[in-house]
Amino acid sequence: MEPLHFLFIDETGVLSRDRRQPFFGLGLLRTADTAALSAELHALLQQARGRVHPRFEFKFARIGRRSAWVYRELVDLFFGVPGLGFKAQVLDKRQPGFDPGRNYGGLWEAQIGYTRRLVDSALADGAYGVVIADHVTKPRESQRYFEREVRRHPRVLNALMLDSNATLYVQLADVLLGLVVYDCKVRAGAAAPNPVKQEIARYLAGRVGVSELCRPHTRREPPYFGVRLVAPPGGKEE
Repeated sequence: MEPLHFLFIDETGVLSRDRRQPFFGLGLLRTADTAALSAELHALLQQARGRVHPRFEFKFARIGRRSAWVYRELVDLFFGVPGLGFKAQVLDKRQPGFDPGRNYGGLWEAQIGYTRRLVDSALADGAYGVVIADHVTKPRESQRYFEREVRRHPRVLNALMLDSNATLYVQLADVLLGLVVYDCKVRAGAAAPNPVKQEIARYLAGRVGVSELCRPHTRREPPYFGVRLVAPPGGKEE
């Protein structure tokens, strides 16, 4: 049997039309062994709770001057723990023809569809995975459950959703994805520049080996790090 991996998934933004949120992103953290990652994440978390706030969580939205050191160390942690990989899908909703509700039969169905595409990309090497995703509420009118739909992938053994505050792994995915999408927003003029967040984004880009995060790229040495810009049906993906 091919290696079994945990796939931790987070999302940012909304799929519906919203001028204030022109981008939607999905991020996936992949690891076959959570032991070393867990130890490092908990050690950094305890430092942050002692120096920043007793209820500190790793969240992109909470990056600030007082906590900047935590997020630089979190980036270093990602690059220091063996066996990790990260993939991001970023959708620019300003593109002509972007209408996921029509193309997928509904926004909920689109969320599931894009997630399945990301999972398929993460398991393209033949590995098997267990999906653990940040909780997203299913519309009452839909009969399709996220977990069941994702589990239909032939190499997904099981799937569940839970609140991100329950797992540091999803929080790490939140931060990495947030930095990528923030870079897209700033370059598109859709977000006010924040010096601290920009500094952390540049720091991550430097560790990845690129000049900017918001462009298609794949780091082909461990830890793997890839960004894909997803086009609407009929459009050109990068």
